[in-house]
Amino acid sequence: MAPGSRGERSSFRSRRGPGVPSPQPDVTMLSRLLKEHQAKQNERKELQEKRRREAITAATCLTEALVDHLNVGVAQAYMNQRKLDHEVKTLQVQAAQFAKQTGQWIGMVENFNQALKGFLVW
Repeated sequence: MAPGSRGERSSFRSRRGPGVPSPQPDVTMLSRLLKEHQAKQNERKELQEKRRREAITAATCLTEALVDHLNVGVAQAYMNQRKLDHEVKTLQVQAAQFAKQTGQWIGMVENFNQALKGFLVW
């Protein structure tokens, strides 16, 4: 124990005697330290909030870029599908026309064969 402490733990009481308040500079120092601590905490919170907003902004930009990239592929696939649908319809119409024309040709050839048979029988 320090000389003149009389076995008490508080150094202020032992030096000044019981019931004497702490000196004003110590309270001011503690108050200042508390304010500094709170200011640093607020700075950290602001920095954390700023970083959080930046992360959200970056994530949003990334998401938009990915969606845009995917949309380009989807739009291209959609356009290709529309072209294919149009080509299928055109091919179906042409196939039906060809079948009709082929039927007409077959009819003409059969008529020609019948006419030849009738001509050769005479």
